[in-house]
Amino acid sequence: MKIDFIDLNFYLFRVSDIVMKINFSDLSTKSLEQTDSFIQQFGPRLTGSDSCQKVAEELALSLSEFCDKTKIEDFNVHPDSFSFYVKLLPIMFFLCSILLYLKSYWVILPLIGLLLGIIMMIFIFGFYKHIFDRFFPKKNGKNVYGHIEPLQDVRQQIIISGHHDSAREIRILASRFQKFYAPVILLPYLFYLFSLVVIIIALIGNFEITTSPIILGVFIISIPFVLFNFFILSREGTPGAGDNLIASVMIIELGKYLASLKQADQNFLEHTRIILTSFDSEEAGLRGSAAFMKAHYEEFHKIPTYHLNFDSLYNFDEFHVLTHDINGLIPLSHEMVENLIDIGKNHGICLRKFKMIFGGGGTDAAESARIGIPATTIIAMPTNIIREGLVYHTRNDTIEFIEPAVVEGCLKISWDYIFQKDKQTISKNRSVRDT
Repeated sequence: MKIDFIDLNFYLFRVSDIVMKINFSDLSTKSLEQTDSFIQQFGPRLTGSDSCQKVAEELALSLSEFCDKTKIEDFNVHPDSFSFYVKLLPIMFFLCSILLYLKSYWVILPLIGLLLGIIMMIFIFGFYKHIFDRFFPKKNGKNVYGHIEPLQDVRQQIIISGHHDSAREIRILASRFQKFYAPVILLPYLFYLFSLVVIIIALIGNFEITTSPIILGVFIISIPFVLFNFFILSREGTPGAGDNLIASVMIIELGKYLASLKQADQNFLEHTRIILTSFDSEEAGLRGSAAFMKAHYEEFHKIPTYHLNFDSLYNFDEFHVLTHDINGLIPLSHEMVENLIDIGKNHGICLRKFKMIFGGGGTDAAESARIGIPATTIIAMPTNIIREGLVYHTRNDTIEFIEPAVVEGCLKISWDYIFQKDKQTISKNRSVRDT
C-alpha cells in the first residue's frame, strides 16, 4: 500500500511539474491571434454560410495535425426556423389591431396566427425544440472533433467544446440603448398576450371593448415596441470572437500541448480520452450539439463521459459556471460545477454559479445534459438584466474586447480538470487491486 501511495504522489508531482512548465499566457496569446486571423480571413460565420463551413474545415485541419482521430460531421440544419416567430408575431399583432378596430370578424385569422407565433416561440426558444424545422429551408452544418487517446485503456472521456458559428447582430445591443435590452425584448410579448385577451373579449362582446380609451391607449403605446421587435435582428452576422470562436481555437491550442506531452513520452493521461469539439449552429438553437449528441449517443453512454463547454468569453471579473441551462429549465452537473469552482480558486479565479435566466437562451452543454451526460458551461460576461458595454451579438465582437486573462484562466481550468479526472481513474484502479 505504501508503494502505491508513493507512486501516486510521484504522479501528482510530475503533473504539477508539467503544469508549472506550461506557459498558459503564451497559449492565450496564440489563441487570440489565431481567432483574429480567422475573422480577418473569413468574416462572420452565420449557420450554413460558406465562411462558417470553411472555418470548420480549418479547425479540422488543425486538429488532424495532432489528434489520433479527426472528423467533420455534416448534418442538416434549418437556421431560419429559430427566428421566424420574431417576424411573425409583430405582423400578426398589427393585423389583429387593425381588424379589431375595423370591427371585422376576419380578426380571427391573425388571432390564430398570433397564437401560433406564441406557441412557436415557447417551443423554439423557450424549450429549444425542433418541431417546426421541416417547414424551413435546409442548409448544411459541420461539427468538428478530434480524439486524443490516453496511454492505456479508455475508462472515461471528456468533451471540451466551443462553437465556431457566429450570431446575427441584435440591433438594440449595437445601439446606445443596449442597457434596455431586456425590457425591449420582453415587453412586446406582454402586448401580444394583451392583444389575445382583448380580441377574444371583443369577439364575445360584439367589439364593445374597442370603445375603451384605456384599451386604445395600450395599443398606441405598444406600437414602437412591437415595431422595433420586428427589426431587432439584422441579417448581418457578427465577427463572433468572444461568442464563440475563441473557445474553439483555445481548446485546439490546449490539445496541441497535450499531444506534445504524449509524443515526448512524458507523464500523460492514463485512462482518459479527450474529445476536442467545435460545434456548428449553436446560434441557430443548439442544432449542432443536438446533432452531435444524437450521433454519438451510444458511444457516450458506454463509458463515463463528461462535457465541459465554454461560451461568451470576455471579462475576467465575470467568470460564471452554469448550474442550469436553456432558460433555466435544464439542470446541469452539480458535481462538475463544484469541482470547477474549487479548481478556479486554486488559480485565483472566482467562478460564480449562474442559473440561466428565462430569456437568456442556452448553451451547448444543455444538449449533452439532455441525454444524461454530466455537463456544464463556463462563461465570462456580465449576467445582470440591466447591463451595458457589451459587444456580445454585435459587430464589435472582436478580440480587442476579450481579456487575455480570461483565455488563460479557461486553459488552466481545463488542464486541471482533465488531469484531476484522470487521477481519479488511477486511484480507483489501485483501490480495486488492493481489495
